Amino acid sequence: MFNKIFTTGLLIAGIGALLFFTAYKTPGEEIKGDQQQAIRGFEYLKKVRKDPNAYTERLRVSLKDIPAGPELHWNDTLAMVAQERALDMASKGYFDGVDKDGYGINYYINKAGYRLADQYLKHKRDDDFEVMIAGGWKSGEEAIGGLITDKESSSGTDRKLLLAMTDFSKGLTDIGIGFVIGTKETKFRYYTVVVMAKRK
Repeated sequence: MFNKIFTTGLLIAGIGALLFFTAYKTPGEEIKGDQQQAIRGFEYLKKVRKDPNAYTERLRVSLKDIPAGPELHWNDTLAMVAQERALDMASKGYFDGVDKDGYGINYYINKAGYRLADQYLKHKRDDDFEVMIAGGWKSGEEAIGGLITDKESSSGTDRKLLLAMTDFSKGLTDIGIGFVIGTKETKFRYYTVVVMAKRK
């Protein structure tokens, strides 16, 4: 009788432990940001912008005749917005320039204190300064490389913005990058968001 009760008790305890560890993720499985990778992506982008043609062979895409872009400046506010957007996508299971509530990045940039001109705040879905989101790239450098080679977009928009190939993008010299490591349950294992803007 004692053995049966003991065995039953062990079984219940085992099931309880299994349910506990299923319901609560270990710290290593939490969605988390990685600022080091964000900075690595920033430093890599600065190098490519300085001499795009020098990276033609490495990135396996022609960057010839693209002049050096204006120097970029890291902005903590934009980095915070980018990080929050990456975290939001990872935790809510979407991958888009507009969040689940229908807001684009312009709204969040302005709300964070980085004031934008009124023309960029007409509609809540506006996302003029963040068409650059990358999923699945395991490092900041790989994410930037993927965006420059337009592996995330067939329109060529990412490359034009990152390498200052249009009049609009030449004026975007403030930048912030967010890099997030997801879990086995998130849509992607890694998320990178690049935000480039100019103040009002």
